[in-house]
Amino acid sequence: MYKIANCLFYLIITPVLAFGSAESADICDRYTRNDIEPGREERTFADIPNGTGLLWKIENKSGGINYLFGTMHSQDRLINRPPPPVRLALAQSQVLVMEVIPDQEANQVFLDSIFFREQNRLRDLLDPSVYSRLQNQIIDYGISRDEVSRIKPWAAFTLIGRPRPVRTPTLDAELMQTAVALNKAIYGLETMQEMVDTLENISMQDQIEILNDTVCNQAQIIRDTWLLVQLYMARDLAGIARFNEQPHQDDAVFNRFMQRILYDRNALMLDRMDVYLSRGKAFIAVGAAHLPGKDGLLSGLARKGYKIAVVF
Repeated sequence: MYKIANCLFYLIITPVLAFGSAESADICDRYTRNDIEPGREERTFADIPNGTGLLWKIENKSGGINYLFGTMHSQDRLINRPPPPVRLALAQSQVLVMEVIPDQEANQVFLDSIFFREQNRLRDLLDPSVYSRLQNQIIDYGISRDEVSRIKPWAAFTLIGRPRPVRTPTLDAELMQTAVALNKAIYGLETMQEMVDTLENISMQDQIEILNDTVCNQAQIIRDTWLLVQLYMARDLAGIARFNEQPHQDDAVFNRFMQRILYDRNALMLDRMDVYLSRGKAFIAVGAAHLPGKDGLLSGLARKGYKIAVVF
């Protein structure tokens, strides 16, 4: 149960969808890396606005100072402690605003949502070879072999698309603990139910496609998380954005997924964080992938009249 609960922290980060080579000569042969599209590799980091820095100062029209911090929802010990500039910015703020408050209520909503309640069975939706692989992979994430048939596709690819959970707090949890210790008020930009609804509303066909891709290339996906950790440590938001632009087995599926999980949520977050930013002294922490690019939060805030400046 601990492992399942712990995975709610992973839920709110853009999944690393597969692009590696398949593992054997079966349905997984479909999920091989596509050729680079002409012109895609010519794009430079300069083409991605706000591509360097994890901590940004956001000044409202009245001169009030706020901070926006890009997190990585990870338990990796290299990045799960807030750096000194981040701790200082949080100490200087009055409120911590997170994507989702990872409390017991959110945890229960997540746990109540990951299994089919009807007669639907995952076994009936997957190729037998993919289902067999999934049974072996998902055990490490707190799901028994008997429970696999009842788990929803979105929950399955969310779980196995991450390194195995360990008993170490995430960076988000550390931020929350620090805020509690400093007597800061804590708010969420979204509820866990809204997050779950976002994933539930992905078409079943797309969920199955993403799950097939994830199962077939899980080992490569896990290896790629180390690259993301390195990019994060380098505060390279452009590199993270470029990583997500790599070709996928089905770019149309990936683009629909990104629209729903990243860009639509960016628009929602921009609207909801206004109330905190207008007051000043807010520290907002969201996944780093939400920050860069013309459709990212930083560009959106600049368009709304906020002054943005990188701090760290």
